[in-house]
Amino acid sequence: MEERKDRGGAPLSAEEGFGMPVSEGEAETAASAAGAQTVSSGTYSGFGEDRTAVETQKCPACGDNLRFDPASGKLKCPSCGTEQDIFVRQGTELGIEHLQHVGGSWANETHVYHCNNCNAEDVMDRREIAHVCPFCGSPNVVEKEEFAAMRPNALLPFRVEKERAAELARGWAKKRLFAPNDFKKYFEPEKMKGVYLPAFTFDTQTFSSYSGTLGKHYYVTRRVNGKTVQEQRTRYFPIGGTYDYFFDDLAVNATDAVPDSYMNTLLAYDYSNSVEYNDEFLYGFSALLYTRDGKMCWEDAKDMARSMLRSQILGQYQYDVVSSFDMSTDFSQVKYRYLLLPMYIGSCRYREKSYAFYVNGRNGKTKGKAPVSPFKVALAVLFGAALIALVCTLVYFFT
Repeated sequence: MEERKDRGGAPLSAEEGFGMPVSEGEAETAASAAGAQTVSSGTYSGFGEDRTAVETQKCPACGDNLRFDPASGKLKCPSCGTEQDIFVRQGTELGIEHLQHVGGSWANETHVYHCNNCNAEDVMDRREIAHVCPFCGSPNVVEKEEFAAMRPNALLPFRVEKERAAELARGWAKKRLFAPNDFKKYFEPEKMKGVYLPAFTFDTQTFSSYSGTLGKHYYVTRRVNGKTVQEQRTRYFPIGGTYDYFFDDLAVNATDAVPDSYMNTLLAYDYSNSVEYNDEFLYGFSALLYTRDGKMCWEDAKDMARSMLRSQILGQYQYDVVSSFDMSTDFSQVKYRYLLLPMYIGSCRYREKSYAFYVNGRNGKTKGKAPVSPFKVALAVLFGAALIALVCTLVYFFT
């Protein structure tokens, strides 16, 4: 994040930025803005020289369906290994005035499967056939004939291969301290699938006015019943002022398919390397429809910004307690990306129960849930109790 000391621009309310339909001219302006920064790169490995457009979804050598290969950043035939480059443009941010609830024509490029078990809605390119839900493993999925969804304007392509993701998942399982030994020994990823998760990122300049009262502890020595004791007291002092800060890529998860406890860690993506949305990156993968639209995610982003601003402002002072604190924040120069983030989702069965895990498709960071061994937990509790008893005994002995 970069701190700037100039305010710049007028505050923009949520009502001004969301939910308003845009004209065809405005939509064309937004599209032009998204494609303004073109890059010459045939192979997705950053942005370099010489690109080649892909003109077919089929392998020119054997006719099989091409799939996106995370290792090479190209389309690759799973049958004969033939590779084709992908037309790549660098992802750009759009002004918030272009954000609307439903827009674009994503329905013309993809189709959607709805899971009747967990209610997840999986977007796939039109060549794919969904057999099971990638989120709960249920085969009870049906195709939706119609759907209305905003077309993403950016994505981060998969960089981690499926085999590597499975290896990382096994390593994660072995490190579960309280998991049963047989779970760690025989852990094997099941039904693991690469899925793009929807998210929004926001850039915004903020200007905050604040006031409050903080307290700093100090101690006085007193005699109580013939003994000398230290008594804690608090000295309060007022604070107030203004604070400028620029937020770059405030990321907000737009789906509830993955628990927030996992997503808060897994959202550490390299957003600056995003590319313009191209459905060829979805070949062999699928994407999830958002359950929280742009307006809801912007409200979440503002709450995140306010929380971070509060911590940053208070961090300027030395204090022990906050007696009161009031802050008012204006948001201006707001830009956004609606992008897709790569994630491997899988599960492992242990004693007739399924445990889900998630692998970041860019950096390999892994999170999930593992079974807990009651024996190991009990042993840890006994060890902790014994350690506390030993420390108390030593303190009593030496004092």
